[in-house]
Amino acid sequence: MTRSHPQGRQQPWSAPITRRQFATDAATAFVVIAAMPGRVLAEAQMAPIVPFKAHISDTVLHDLNRRLDQAKWPDQLPGTTWENGADNATMHALADYWRKGYNWRVQEAQINRFDQFTTEIDGQNIHFIHERSRRADAIPLMLLHGWPGSIVEFLAMINPLTRPTDPALPAFHVVVPSLPGFGFSGPTISKGWDPQRISTALIILMERLGYRQYGLQGGDWGARISQLMASRAPTKIVGLHSNFLIAPPPSPQAIAQLNEQERKAFLGFKAGEESGYFRLQETRPQTIAYALTDSPVGLLAWFGEKFQAWVDHDGDFLTVVDRDTFLTNLMLHWATGTVGSSMRIYREALLTSGNAAPLARFPAPVGQAIFPKELISTPDAWADQQFNIVQRTRMPRGGHFAALEQPGLLVTDIRALFLKIAPSPG
Repeated sequence: MTRSHPQGRQQPWSAPITRRQFATDAATAFVVIAAMPGRVLAEAQMAPIVPFKAHISDTVLHDLNRRLDQAKWPDQLPGTTWENGADNATMHALADYWRKGYNWRVQEAQINRFDQFTTEIDGQNIHFIHERSRRADAIPLMLLHGWPGSIVEFLAMINPLTRPTDPALPAFHVVVPSLPGFGFSGPTISKGWDPQRISTALIILMERLGYRQYGLQGGDWGARISQLMASRAPTKIVGLHSNFLIAPPPSPQAIAQLNEQERKAFLGFKAGEESGYFRLQETRPQTIAYALTDSPVGLLAWFGEKFQAWVDHDGDFLTVVDRDTFLTNLMLHWATGTVGSSMRIYREALLTSGNAAPLARFPAPVGQAIFPKELISTPDAWADQQFNIVQRTRMPRGGHFAALEQPGLLVTDIRALFLKIAPSPG
């Protein structure tokens, strides 16, 4: 299922697991797996992993072109740009490039450079990249995206992580899942795929791949899911790196004790204009799904407005995230018909939020990367109470889509964390 690699010194996290070892070493995993209705431990281990290649049919691509050609455009008030939402001129230019200049087959080939697979967990198809390093001492690392993201966020990071040019730097076996309901994982087909259920499925995925211990990295929903994984399977997580580390107020009085700048950083997003999409997607995602599934221009505007607002730029997000990358991320929602199901994570999280137990403080070492234009900033004191933070980096630039905007900074910070907490390679 994966390429063969030179033999060398094996680390505990990369040693293959036999059936006997799995049965005797899975006390923590059993707790989360047994909570899944109708699943048993053996099934979690033995379900098939199937090789996968990205391919979108010509029929889907031709239909997209037809819809772009026949798009019906809204008016826009004279003298306005982004203040009321997606800017008409920018959307026209992007749609024109999408129709006439963008080449999906080139981008498809870029995705297919990496080993990809699918498997079924809890009745749901899960797609993932599994790119192994040639280094025998490589550390398994799962990278987790959010919304409106996809595996595309991490494509530029995979080779630097798996193939560091300096042998003194840690190498990684990289696993990048498409979250259930996103991209090549396809739409979710049952209720209840909230972050807790997703975290359980991804713990099972890493068990199925034979990784007894591993690291995690995530932003947006991926940050929340990685925190749940680390909390629910603490003996398996050697380190957690996050560029969206959110800690709850440690007491009822904590918010009142914040200064004005801290309060705005922590509460400003939910109270401001930028949160309108959030409220819609956590209450009525199905309604907006009709429009975004039917209209590529509508989807372009829905995503484009978020990138313009959340990327760290000097006026145009496309100067930081190039057009092809932005459109490829869009295509993984459009061509797979998953824009509606990707938004359901907001609704599912809302429906189960009252049942979720508060995250316990877990011992896994945590690296926190703080990008200056992130949507929410947790006070350091709160994060220190919740997490075992061994590294905190205040980045010079970057926003919410850190892996797309500043992949080099993110890779460097991930390496620095695992140099601190993992045995030296060699």
